[in-house]
Amino acid sequence: MTEDTIDQLQQQISDLREQLAALVRRGGRARPGLDDVDEELADAVKALAQGHDAERRQLTSEQAGNLRRRIGEVQSQLAKSPSRRAGGEQYVNLTPKQVQPKWATVEAAQRMVEADLLKLEEAGLGGGPTKDQITAAKARISVVARQRLNDAMAHGDSLPTWLTSAVGSVPKPDPEPWVKAAHNVLVYRLEHGVTDPILPLGGKPSSDDAYGARRAGEYKKLAEELNKLHALGGTSEYKL
Repeated sequence: MTEDTIDQLQQQISDLREQLAALVRRGGRARPGLDDVDEELADAVKALAQGHDAERRQLTSEQAGNLRRRIGEVQSQLAKSPSRRAGGEQYVNLTPKQVQPKWATVEAAQRMVEADLLKLEEAGLGGGPTKDQITAAKARISVVARQRLNDAMAHGDSLPTWLTSAVGSVPKPDPEPWVKAAHNVLVYRLEHGVTDPILPLGGKPSSDDAYGARRAGEYKKLAEELNKLHALGGTSEYKL
């Protein structure tokens, strides 16, 4: 057995002792990780995931307007006789009102129109949990997140990398801004299913649908809060 191996074993033993001591302090009950989805949160997280799926089928008013315009423009091109189309029998200009044309075969243009019409149809179907169910799920996640943070702070647990990279260590003498930001980061991860071990908010969301647009707004707002938190601490500004 090499010296490096012995050092590794000693470190593992030390880690196990710390974990056992923490378990004893908790009365022998193992606590879930801050962002673990256990039985306590499973129903709430499932409800929000179903809501997100329904929201993804929705479109913002701007997105719906763009789709309708594109459908109208392409359909007007398809309705023309082949002799009047700039692309002749086989091709259609998908962007007739723009300087730069975008050509597609007639079949591809027809498939695009059908896909866009389907998006509009699905957006009008709704579905998913009710508003009351969504509100209850969010409230449950918020309460559990606060409980877990309070327990971790009370027992002196080491915080995960994704949290310390976002909020740093607990400041003194006023920890309230830190606690508020840490709670908001944890809630965001639980609500949106973020599991990245390093990035506190995961990847930057897109705005391709109603859910993405709303989540992007939450991401931006939370990033601004973290920037403010670090500015209050006198450290360099944190940017996501």
